[in-house]
Amino acid sequence: MSKIKFLVFLFLLGIVLYYFGKPEPMQSLKNDFNKVFGNTSKNDPEPWTRAGRGDTIASDDGSSIAEDIGNKVKEKIKEKVDEQIEEKETSLFDIFKSKKGDDDDSEENSDLAKYIPYSKKNTDIVHHKAFILSYQEEYELASWVLHRLVKDAVYGHESRSNEFIPDPLVETGSAVTQDYSRSGYDRGHLCPAGDFRHDKELQDETFYMSNMAPQVADFNRGIWNDLENKVRSWVKKRGELIIVTGPILKKGLPTIGRMNQIAVPEKFYKIIYDPATEEAIAFLFPNEGSVDLVKSFTISIDELEVMTGIDFFAKLPDSLEQKIERENNVDDWY
Repeated sequence: MSKIKFLVFLFLLGIVLYYFGKPEPMQSLKNDFNKVFGNTSKNDPEPWTRAGRGDTIASDDGSSIAEDIGNKVKEKIKEKVDEQIEEKETSLFDIFKSKKGDDDDSEENSDLAKYIPYSKKNTDIVHHKAFILSYQEEYELASWVLHRLVKDAVYGHESRSNEFIPDPLVETGSAVTQDYSRSGYDRGHLCPAGDFRHDKELQDETFYMSNMAPQVADFNRGIWNDLENKVRSWVKKRGELIIVTGPILKKGLPTIGRMNQIAVPEKFYKIIYDPATEEAIAFLFPNEGSVDLVKSFTISIDELEVMTGIDFFAKLPDSLEQKIERENNVDDWY
């Protein structure tokens, strides 16, 4: 029902409610109508008769009948508007909670939030229990995915679900698994499923399509997988690591997809930060198979920031941020 039809309905409802139960309701309505619109006729009842008094009888607050009708309609409209406002506020609150994630008040998620990268393109930040990401609708990819890797995860035994599903929290809608069908590319994890072997629910979240990117099979199953395994070996000794992963996004990338146009990145990065030792290491790989050593692809975070336009540790103290972003101390990790 359009707004105009709805207002007309409320007006007519107010008239019916006002005249219901009155003696000679149709005559009273006619008299009031003529009075309001100034269309009285000689055949109308004389004002001193009972039938003719309808348009001059004052309501309890001293207003005329026409004013009283208007007030009743206004009250009905106000009640409906107030109901709609209340429903809208509730809806917005629910959306806000949904976007942030039910776990946003948890210790785990609130602590991870201090590592959220800064970018002018952070228009759709999505919070899941397993990770936080910034989704770029233009590319149908996340520009970064942030997660915490803990030692317990390495010793878990939960099996992979391998059920790729759209991300329900991406406001504009994420890619779908059919976009990758017969494309020649793997659905490559940004946040690895293997980093959550200790928790089935968290591991299942890593199969959201917002966490996927088109990767060459030899890359995804080769050196990219080698890096993920190396990071898990580090957490056994270090206890906890903060990890940021993403593609290098830029204009003009080729695309795949049946229902969405998904950019195919030429390069992928991964940043690993140890909050206990305040040490960091970063990697940049071409989206292709390689027989080189993983450590030959290290790069400083400062260099990555220039390439991506992302400030990765913007919420850390400036002195610490500058220290970890300019260093490329491979020996601290190998």
